Order: sequence, then C-alpha cells, then structure tokens
Amino acid sequence: MLVPRHDTGGRVARQARPLGGEPWETAVVPRLPPHLAAPARARKAFQRVRGLATPHDLLRGVLASVLGPLSTRRLGAWAVLTGLADISEAAWRKRLRVSNDWLLWLLGERMAAPEAAVLSCPHPGSRLVLVDASPLGQPGGTGDDWRRHRAYDLLAGRMHQGEGTDRRGGEPLARDRWPAGAVIVADRGDGDRRSVATAVRQQADVVVRSHPAPVPLATEAGQPCTVLPWLRHRGGSSREWHGWCRGAGPRYPVRLVAAKLDPTAPRRARRRARRTAQQAGRTITAPTRAVAGWWLLITPLDAATWSTADVLYGSRARWQGELVWKNMQQLLRRTQSRSTHRTRVEATVRALLIAWALPASTTTGLRTLLRATAAPERVVVSGGVLSGLGLETVRQQGQGRWSEVRLQAGLPRLPRFLCSRPRRRGPQDSAGRTWREQRAGTHPDRQQKVA
Repeated sequence: MLVPRHDTGGRVARQARPLGGEPWETAVVPRLPPHLAAPARARKAFQRVRGLATPHDLLRGVLASVLGPLSTRRLGAWAVLTGLADISEAAWRKRLRVSNDWLLWLLGERMAAPEAAVLSCPHPGSRLVLVDASPLGQPGGTGDDWRRHRAYDLLAGRMHQGEGTDRRGGEPLARDRWPAGAVIVADRGDGDRRSVATAVRQQADVVVRSHPAPVPLATEAGQPCTVLPWLRHRGGSSREWHGWCRGAGPRYPVRLVAAKLDPTAPRRARRRARRTAQQAGRTITAPTRAVAGWWLLITPLDAATWSTADVLYGSRARWQGELVWKNMQQLLRRTQSRSTHRTRVEATVRALLIAWALPASTTTGLRTLLRATAAPERVVVSGGVLSGLGLETVRQQGQGRWSEVRLQAGLPRLPRFLCSRPRRRGPQDSAGRTWREQRAGTHPDRQQKVA
C-alpha cells in the first residue's frame, strides 16, 4: 500500500458512516397519522395484542407482504427473524383481511395531506383529477379478474383516490365522491351520460372523451344534435358546439369539443375499431368510421373561463397520469393477486396505494432540491426514477435485515414455516435428496441397516 510522505492537509476526508438501514420506527412511523391506534381498534383491525404489539407493526407486516411480495409462509418467517411477531400463516391471512376498512381510512388520511402544486395549469385554482382503471389477475384467472381504480391529482402530483373492485366494476365516475369545483378527466370508459350527470350533481366538472351515441345531445329547442354532418362541415382543426345533454333526469348544458387528429391517426383508429368489432363478433358502424379522425370531448365547463384550447390541454394532460400509472405498475411489481377473496384483494390494492403514497413528501423534497442544485441544462427531473428510489427506500425500511446469527437463534421458531407435512407424493427436491443420501450411505435408514 502506498503511503504519502507529504502532508495531505484536508484532502483526506473522514470515512462517512454507512447510509441506509434506518429503522421503521424512526423513518416511517413519523410520517403516519399520530392517531393511528384508535381507528384501528374501531374498525376491528387491531382489537387484542396477540403477537403484534402495535398497529404500526401490523401496517409494517401488511406492507412487507405486498411489497415483497411475500407469501404468508415467508411472511411468518420474516416476522420471526425481524422480531416483529411470531404468529401463524392463518393469523397473517386473517390480519390482512380484517385490516381492509382500516387501510381504506389510512389511505384517505395519506391522500388528504396538503401538498404544493408541482405542475402548471391554465387555471391554477382548479383541481385537475385524472381517473383510470387497470386489470389485476388472480391465480387460475383470465388476467382481468379484478380492477384497480385510481384518481391522480395532476397539479399536486399525488394520488387522490384509490379502490379495488371486481372486473364488473368498470370505470364509472358514479363510484366515488368528488369535491365541488374539481375537473375530472376521464377516458371512453366513463364517456356516457350517467358519468357526466353524476359529476354535475356533485357540482364538479368533467372532461371525458366520448362517442356521440352514449351521450345524447340536443339543441336549445330539443332537436337531436347531428354530430356527423357537423364534423363533415368545413372548418378549422378544432371546433366547438354548445347544447344540452338529454337523459332520464333533468337536462344540463354541455359543450362538444372536436379536434382533428394527425392525418395518419384515422387509419390506425379505424384499424383498431375494426379489430375490436371482429373480436366481439360484430361489424364496425358508419359513425365509428366517421369519428375515427377526431378527438371528441364532452364537458360542462363554462366557455367563459375554459376555452377550447384549455379543454384540449386538460384532456391531453391525461397522458401524465398514464405515465404515473405505468410507473406504479412497474415499481410495485404486482400484476396478480395471490388471493381470490374479494376483501383480501381490496386490502392488497389499498396497501399498495399506501406504499406508493408514503414517500410522496420525500420525493417532493428531493425534486425541489434537485431543481435548486442541478445545472441549468439538467432541470428536468425524472419522476419515474425518483419515485422508484422513494419506494425502494420504504421497502428497505419496512423489510429490515438480519444476520446469520439471528437466523440460527430463531431456528427453533421457524419449523412451522420451513417444514411441510408429508404427502403421498413428496416434493421432488426432497425425493432426490433422499435418493442421493441412500446412494452415498449417509441416509439414517441405510445406516441403521448397515449397523
């Protein structure tokens, strides 16, 4: 080793302490609501101290289960090695099932925390909420057995709502309660008159992409709106029509905003529509072919405050939510539920959303620091990488670590998680190991025969 013979001065820096390994109690528990125990007991998630000491330990076990992902057997062994609890597999499954209502309350508390806006909007005072749903499979299912419904606050840069339902849940806006004055941006799954009417009744606004058929429009005199001749009429690349939406209830004023797509987009849209119709056993209709080259939006927003360009901006901003949901699916590493029980699936979806919301304050602070310290040519912060680092930090803080000494010490309490009952046809690795031991003469039965 080379030793410098001259004075190095202050160039030799002191070795920094190893980073990471922050315990759950000092890193994550302070971010949780302070009144966590009372709601857990009121919602029957934590009634008696049996194995788990506090509701924080219960939440840690639930997050470790969904972020691992750990099976209930591995979860039981993990809890023993980390000193969290010593309870059975069945007890862990029950704990996750009874925590469903409590996780819903905790999810609402985390999402209700105020945060500063991170994106610009034509109307900063408005609340732009992007809604969508994605499939979640189950063992032996079709891959679309459950649905994860999410609402993302674009201006605040965080989740607004979250829920899990079966595949018949669809994407209707009538499922949730929306704050007055919020602008909800939805896709064609919500493009019907019931969804628009629900937002209007709750004094919220909606910008939804739709087809002329599910949203019947009429003029002031009550005459049906003929959308196709209106689109064929010569005009600019974007146009707008004012009228009324007629349905089972009272009618309300709406705007039909149309924007012409790229010249190559109509061919791709017609090809997708034709393929979808063929898979459903039907033929593509003439109105579908006619509107393939247009971006049609239905909204009750006032034209005096939201121009046509603002409405189109709000609709196209939905792709920001698509990127966030794509990052969620990749970083959470969960495309299938391990259970077919509805309550456990709902609890799993809510726990995943809580895990995503926990590092929100940390990532917001890091984003601010990066923008302040980075070079001017590097002011664009990668939200996906930043969210991944925050989520991985929470995953490491919750899972903890143990040494081989701890593994040897906890071995007497691990047989029920590491050993299985004998079956008629045992595991292949056990059968192969027994055969090799018999051939080598180290198996206990062969040693007794030789003796």
